[in-house]
This record gives sequence, C-alpha cells and structure tokens, in this order.
Amino acid sequence: MTLRIGVALPTNSRRLDGTELSDVARRMADRGCASLWVNDHLAAFSQDSDSYSYPYTASGRPDWESTDPQYEALSVCAFLAATAATAGVTIGTSVLVLPQRHPIQLAKTTATLADLSSGRFVLGVGAGWARREMAVLGWDPATRGARLDEQIVLLRDLWRYGRPVRESVHYRIPPDLVLAPRPHPSQIPLILVGGMSDRAVRRVVELGDGWLAVAGPESSALAGATARLATVRAASGRPLVGHLKITADAAERIEPDRVLAATVAGGWDEISLEFVHWDTDSVARLVERLVTTAQGS
Repeated sequence: MTLRIGVALPTNSRRLDGTELSDVARRMADRGCASLWVNDHLAAFSQDSDSYSYPYTASGRPDWESTDPQYEALSVCAFLAATAATAGVTIGTSVLVLPQRHPIQLAKTTATLADLSSGRFVLGVGAGWARREMAVLGWDPATRGARLDEQIVLLRDLWRYGRPVRESVHYRIPPDLVLAPRPHPSQIPLILVGGMSDRAVRRVVELGDGWLAVAGPESSALAGATARLATVRAASGRPLVGHLKITADAAERIEPDRVLAATVAGGWDEISLEFVHWDTDSVARLVERLVTTAQGS
C-alpha cells in the first residue's frame, strides 16, 4: 500500500482569507496530497508572561509569536470540506485539544463534519500542554488526561448510538440525550491519538484507532518514532493507523528520498508535513516529489 502524503496547513501562522486558503488547498490536492491538517489553540498569551510550559523547546516558551493568527480548527475543517478543490482529500485535526471542549458540543460538530465531508473527516486528539489556556476556558487542567479518556469513549457512543451508553465521571450527560444526525456507520471518524509521552502512547493502545506521532526530519528522530510504532502496535493486539507528523523549519529541510525510505520501511501508513516557515511553492514541489516517488516505489 502506497504511503499517503499529507500537509499541515499554515492556519496557525499566517493571515488567510477564503480565496487564499482555497488556493493553497487546491495546489496541494493537485500535486497528489492525500490529506490536509489543521492545528488547534483557542487562546494565546503574551510571550513575556510566565504562563507557558511548552514541552518542545528548552526554554519552555513556544517557538512562534503569540500574535500569530490561529484559526479555529473545526471551522477551517468545515471550510475545507466545502471547497471543491479538496474532493477526495482527507481533512483532519492535528491535534484537537479535547479537554477544553464539551463532549456534547464536540460530538455535534464532528458528526456534522462527518456528514458534510462525506466521511473524509479524521479527528486527531490530544490532552494539550497549555494549562492556562485550558483554565481560562473554564476547565481544570489537572483533570485533562482523565477527561480526554472519557471524551473518546463518549464521542464513540454518541456517534454510534446517539446517546451516552456508559456513565461519565466528569460530565453530566442525561441518559435520554439524543444526538442527531449521527454519522453513517461507514463514515464514523477515526480517532488518532496524538502525543509522544508514555501516557499518550498508552492512550493509543487503550482507546485510539491510531497514533499521530511527531518527529523531526533527522534520521535518529524518524528511527526513534518508528521503533515506538512497532511497540505500540504489538501492545495493542489490533490494527492501528500509524501517522507521523514531520516538523521542520522549512520545506527545504526535508530530504525526500531519505524520509520516504525511513517511513515506508518503518510501516507508517501516512506522513504529514508541518513547517514553521511556510512557502506554498516550496511545499507544493516537495509534496509532488514525495507523492511521485512514493507511487513509484
């Protein structure tokens, strides 16, 4: 099976209007991009505050500006689903921070997206690292992991049966609640669990349809993620989708042949590309080369 190639769109780094976003999506799709992904943050704070504990930099501060545009993820997914250029392209979140949303609201929105996208929507989820962001939205960040676990179960129950089937600890959901419309059984969104921590990986094994891992383009980073994928699949005892998000400063930092060789040999089903510095022409050329090479391998 050919490795699928996806792209994380720059909806968290640059101001976009509908025409520009449609054009970017079209150019990616025209070059064989199989999936388009969006990031998620609902609130940001001044960089000079002490509110950050970002786990991916030594300083604990994000490597982007708090004033960078950050479009709401599910709104962008709905827009992409309605864009003719994306017909046949998967649309997903990479990742949506579930513990800062209510499961009923999220079940309604994602069920709507499943219908409007004709089953092309994939829900990538995570516990989130921004504690102050979660707190300002009214949720206790200390309970985010337990609530995420419950939400995954609740979402599946609501999508499948239109009502909660199991009792919830953190959410008061009446047993006579009805969700409609429900996704068609063949169009229920996959839930890919994101994260590299031990708890995130256990959550993949226990609750996920797949793992949305993150790694840099270096050979050592790719090899480390691949080794862990094999462990996760062995522990789950069931098929799991393996999706690797490869993050780099710019498209020029990706060596296509080396990245493809590592991810194909590692058994990944799909890779997506995310860049700090976005240049549409460079990303389009990279996607075309990756897709062409993957199809010929």
